[in-house]
Amino acid sequence: MKHPDMPPFQTIVGLQAGLLGLGFILLKQLPQPTSQLGKLGPAAWLWGLIAALVTYALLAGINRYSKVMQRNTLATLGRLQPLFARLALWQLVLISALAGIGEELVFRAFLQPFISSYSNMWVGLIAASLIFALLHFMSWIYFVLALAMGLLLGAAYQLSQSLVLVMVWHGVYDLLALWVLVHAPQLLGLPAKPLAR
Repeated sequence: MKHPDMPPFQTIVGLQAGLLGLGFILLKQLPQPTSQLGKLGPAAWLWGLIAALVTYALLAGINRYSKVMQRNTLATLGRLQPLFARLALWQLVLISALAGIGEELVFRAFLQPFISSYSNMWVGLIAASLIFALLHFMSWIYFVLALAMGLLLGAAYQLSQSLVLVMVWHGVYDLLALWVLVHAPQLLGLPAKPLAR
């Protein structure tokens, strides 16, 4: 028997998997190959994890003490929580991993260097981050946060040349965000009870 919440899960996974496929196709268009570990070597895995934990803790801390952020987050959660509330942990992990890998392939590994090749690295970084933020637009505050995250990921990629760093950072960050959304909104200073569905 099909679970009534499976179509949204399948849709989200399908979209993220499509983006992943697009990322691999776009990478073949670049004149030079991309590096998985970059300048960091195997430490890229650890640095990605640390960066995700630090940026999420910073966001959660700001959210806990800013009433404006809390109001915005509550509105955003009201739209997102019904999509994720009944998903199992493995489903949240899959969605987060696909988003981290696919979006970083498209935005950091392809789009940022592609735009930079026609201008300079700053234009590439800013333009790719703006496009990333626009595609994540749910409110102006969320746009600013997505832009800041895009700039951080883009700068980290530019400095390290490590896809693993930004993929782990993005994927773990998304997993933390989704898990808190579903199981612990009180960590963001929001009501502990699930939002009305």
